[in-house]
Amino acid sequence: MRRFAIPTLLFIALCFACTSAQAQVGRPQSKPQTKSQPKSQNKAQSKSQSRPATGNPQSAASPSTDTQTTSDSASDSDSDSEILVTQAGTKLRKVEPKVLKETPANPGAETYLLRYRFEPGLMLRNEVTHLSKNSTRINSVQQDASSRTITDKAWYVLESDEQFTTFEYLVEAVDLSQQFGTNEEIRYNTKEPSEQIPVQFAGAVDTIGKVVSTLRIDARGMVIARSDSNDPPHMGMGDITLPLPEAPVAVGATWEIPRELRIERKDGTSRMIKFREFFKLDKVSAGVATISVRSEPLSPVNDPTEEAQVMQQLSNGIIQFDVDAGRMISKELAWDHQVVSFSGAGSLLEYSSRLEDRVVSAKLEPRTAVSPRTSNVADKKTSGNNSSNNTSKANGPTTAK
Repeated sequence: MRRFAIPTLLFIALCFACTSAQAQVGRPQSKPQTKSQPKSQNKAQSKSQSRPATGNPQSAASPSTDTQTTSDSASDSDSDSEILVTQAGTKLRKVEPKVLKETPANPGAETYLLRYRFEPGLMLRNEVTHLSKNSTRINSVQQDASSRTITDKAWYVLESDEQFTTFEYLVEAVDLSQQFGTNEEIRYNTKEPSEQIPVQFAGAVDTIGKVVSTLRIDARGMVIARSDSNDPPHMGMGDITLPLPEAPVAVGATWEIPRELRIERKDGTSRMIKFREFFKLDKVSAGVATISVRSEPLSPVNDPTEEAQVMQQLSNGIIQFDVDAGRMISKELAWDHQVVSFSGAGSLLEYSSRLEDRVVSAKLEPRTAVSPRTSNVADKKTSGNNSSNNTSKANGPTTAK
């Protein structure tokens, strides 16, 4: 019987690592082709001259070798055009930003320019609580499953200016639990480590203290480059940042961003489902913007089997964004879905989930040997210090309820 609540997958979605916490990088950056070609030829000639004579009539200066060197240089140039190198030397692959569709509110109302603002050395720490419960009934057999994930995540800002911010995303601790039916609850908390790690949680625990990804965003929160090789699973939780509209917005303004999901069909084929994430500026009070968000399918989904695959993508909730400080304060999302006949007549699937993501501290931290940062995701562990010298309006409860 298929189970739909897998805490390890939910955790990995939160820390934006689909299959591995190790970030993959592209080839080193090279000079433009017009300059690198002679260098490549010289390198080829040097290698050729250093080898013993073999009687091969071709030399490093032969037309065939020149053609190969030029082709390699062109390939390197094409690859390098997709690579961005940070000041620290970390290589990021470029990502095509999503295009927002914006709808302004009534003219004449007060407008607000929503932009992210950070400074180098800033450490933002969040606590994310995700609770989920599902129930399946097939052939009169009932099966219940529940999971709880509490994640301490952190951003460390490496570089920042008015246009772009580069930061490391890491997970400092996680408290995991899951239960199927009346079976004993399985739990593991990295703050209280034990030698025996449940196999269900091994992948998640392995990410602790490692940089999940180094990312570069623009001032609107759009990801333009990242160090990991695979885009993270979405699972209806939104991106790592809230996408912000280009133009100043008034209360009542809306904007949306497109999404896609490939699902399996009964005949063994697959098809792409189109979604949108729809945002609306509900109010602005004391410098804090309250933004509602909901996920909506744009493609028709009439088959219960397909609907069961789609439901985890459909969330709705509230985001609070500090307009003055230029960062998100909190995010609350909810899922409540029911699918009838998802696995034959009389079958029933019910899914309920809640997610709370709140900033618990924001402070400047110097680079030290124990700071939770690595280069290209080396296996360094982070400091266990999780103190909270909170900044104004970035405060949140140390434990999300």
